Amino acid sequence: MLTERTSELARLSESLADCERGRGRVVVIGGGMATGKTALLDALGDLAGERATVLRAVGSRAERDLPLGVITQLLADTGQDVRERAASPLDARALEEIGALLTRSDPLVLAVDDVHLADPESQQVLLYLRRRIASSRVLLVLTERERPNLTRESLHAELVRQPDHRIDLVPLSESGVAELIGDADRAASALALTGGNPFLLRALVEDGLAVGPRFRRAVLDCLTRWDPDFLPVAEAVAILGEESSRELVAELLERSARAVGPVLDALDAAGLLREHRLRNPDVVLESLGAAAAVRLHARAAELLHRRGAPAVEVARHLTAAGEVPGRWALRPLRYAAEQSLVDDAELAVGCLQLALTATEDEGERVELRGALVRAAWRINPSLAVRHLGPLADRRDLSWRDAVPVARLRLWQGEQPCDLLRATRAHAGEPHPRAAAELRIAAEWIHGALPEPAALEVGEIRWQHTAHLMGAWTRDAPGEVLRAAEHVLQSCAGDVLPEAAAAAVLALDHAGHTERAQHWCETVAAQSRRQGATTARALITAVRADMSWRRGDLIAAETQAQEALRLLHSQSWGVLVGLPHSTLILVNSALGRHDVAAELLARPVPEEMAGTTFGVRHLHATGRHALATGRTLAALDAFERVAARMRRGDPAVPTAIPWRSDLAQTYLLLGRRREARDLVAEQLGHDTGGVRIRAIALRVLAACSEPRQRVAVLREAIGLLERVDDRLELARALADLSQAHSELGQLSNARLVLRKADQMAKSCQAEVLPHRLRDHLDPRPEPAPPRAGAPLLSEAERKVAELAARGQTNREIGRRLYITVSTVEQHLTRVYRKLNVRKRTELPAELSRVNDNDDDGRVLQSR
Repeated sequence: MLTERTSELARLSESLADCERGRGRVVVIGGGMATGKTALLDALGDLAGERATVLRAVGSRAERDLPLGVITQLLADTGQDVRERAASPLDARALEEIGALLTRSDPLVLAVDDVHLADPESQQVLLYLRRRIASSRVLLVLTERERPNLTRESLHAELVRQPDHRIDLVPLSESGVAELIGDADRAASALALTGGNPFLLRALVEDGLAVGPRFRRAVLDCLTRWDPDFLPVAEAVAILGEESSRELVAELLERSARAVGPVLDALDAAGLLREHRLRNPDVVLESLGAAAAVRLHARAAELLHRRGAPAVEVARHLTAAGEVPGRWALRPLRYAAEQSLVDDAELAVGCLQLALTATEDEGERVELRGALVRAAWRINPSLAVRHLGPLADRRDLSWRDAVPVARLRLWQGEQPCDLLRATRAHAGEPHPRAAAELRIAAEWIHGALPEPAALEVGEIRWQHTAHLMGAWTRDAPGEVLRAAEHVLQSCAGDVLPEAAAAAVLALDHAGHTERAQHWCETVAAQSRRQGATTARALITAVRADMSWRRGDLIAAETQAQEALRLLHSQSWGVLVGLPHSTLILVNSALGRHDVAAELLARPVPEEMAGTTFGVRHLHATGRHALATGRTLAALDAFERVAARMRRGDPAVPTAIPWRSDLAQTYLLLGRRREARDLVAEQLGHDTGGVRIRAIALRVLAACSEPRQRVAVLREAIGLLERVDDRLELARALADLSQAHSELGQLSNARLVLRKADQMAKSCQAEVLPHRLRDHLDPRPEPAPPRAGAPLLSEAERKVAELAARGQTNREIGRRLYITVSTVEQHLTRVYRKLNVRKRTELPAELSRVNDNDDDGRVLQSR
């Protein structure tokens, strides 16, 4: 059944019935190309069945010079060849004879597809028959491709004039598309791709309702099969894109608008165009030869420039052509680069690269290179380095050109003090915003600037903003909020990767978590919208760091991997330490030690060691060593971190709990006093924020006696709940459970341990030691002792007696030469057997048990 062709089939059926009753009919089917005319003729053949003889033929542009070619097709089954009659003009006798051959069957359906392409002699015969079928049992059905703005040839015009029925086929509606493809939900998208053209729709269905090879082939078939003008006009429309118009297409092809107009109308009627724009321009552009594309784009650029089109539109064609057709092109290329720098950095780079190849003026080349470095930076720092060229050694740059050069050197691990000094001497004081952003970037990457005077400015507000890293280091949340918000609000419309990243992290570390998350999302969305890959990668790495410090390990891993996917490791320069370190920390916490080791084996820039990100990486190395039981390796890494931190004053690593980690390592090595001193030093500092203080308190608890631990750990847990760090909270809860257990408070220990386990599972981390996890497993009740057997084993009795005297688990372990874990296990069984809940009940119960055991032994001896 044909889709949305019910009324058309009904009219054909009616005409066939009239034919059978002796009333001949002429039906003309019109419409755009591939709109289903041939399919309707096929359906007519099915309708006729055995009711009538059906003779069919197809007109062809290739056979227009073959006399009586269409008539020969109609008579193919009869074995008659009438082409010899074409040697002379068709006179009345010849027409009568051919007509008799055609109409000897009764009733008869003559169906000619694309009659406008039939040879003139065949059209003459059909016209002869048409004049004589009114009272015969003949149905003449002709199809033609509708081109309303073109004059028909005389024979064709006479043949299709005033038929008994005219059927005009149009593309399918959305409901028709839904019926054809069998998917109402995807009908709108299919209609947008095909314009409702049944031929294209069937190809789309064959490709699984996606643009695939069959659909692409079908589009090109539509443009090459019917008319030689279709493809060049479609190519011009595809090249012009949004600027396409009837006049511009005609001018691009160097034709008249009068000649181009009917072609556009035909393409529109077929569903290939929508408002003079191709529905599938990529299909046409991909089939266009390279030389033709260059020629058309270059001419399009010139035409648009002559018409006063925006520079960006002209530049798109120039960059697509890859050539500068004249000096006139330099101005739109430079204007377009400036205008598209924020929203389309790739176009800006393309414009500047093209302009650079076409100018020989040295001053102009310096300006172009500076602009090129700025634009390329947004896409990929490695690309910017390749375009740096002679700018790197110049000392006469403007601040506009010097800033991107300085930023590149920062990413490469250098302090560009010489460049900044020379630029200030040559160009004077920098712009306040540029100076503040560059200072923030430099201090975030390298720590305090060796020569900050080069970036000093007179504008007071930007002076305060420029000291964002200093406010962070001093742990001044109010100053951090003002400075960071100033930076982030100033970058609306222009993503500033390092300054924005540093400002977001400063807000987060200073306790302004909601503002940090808001700006993180804002900058991420802005960079994605603008195609600023460098900024997007950097803010994604920042998000990973924030997720790590919230204990959201899976999110941190995903974000860090995404950051490294957006920018290749080589493009990150020394900043690769940010996502790389996060991945090492996450995998160590997840127990994926092989993955963490593989990450540590990856090469990183040597220059990173002298940056704040080198400190991050070294700290992650120590954490991995600690997690894998390599205490001496962890000690080496943490002591190197400590040496770096005590030498300088880098701002970001104040967020690294280096004193606590080093103290924890000292504890494992039995250096208790040194551990306590380090923790006391950390707690005596006002820097580092709530999270660092909480971690320090947890380590302080480990250095303390059991009775002191509980209060210290509870304070740490309260702080960790404030900053919502699930990983560190799980660790602190596990330590609190251990403290309760050592004090004999087993119910509290189990309760806290379950909370620790839940918290650890929420971040999928390996936090709880196996000896603690054992207490979570339900154990069967012990079997009652056999008659005469003592209630407690000898080992259990020794542990219980020492515990009843008030000795701690650790003291019992040292006394009996067993581990604290073994002491805990013995006491757990003792409490269960004696049905006691705390140590103060042990003396009385042990006395009762001893008496019962003595009685049992007496009875047994009897």
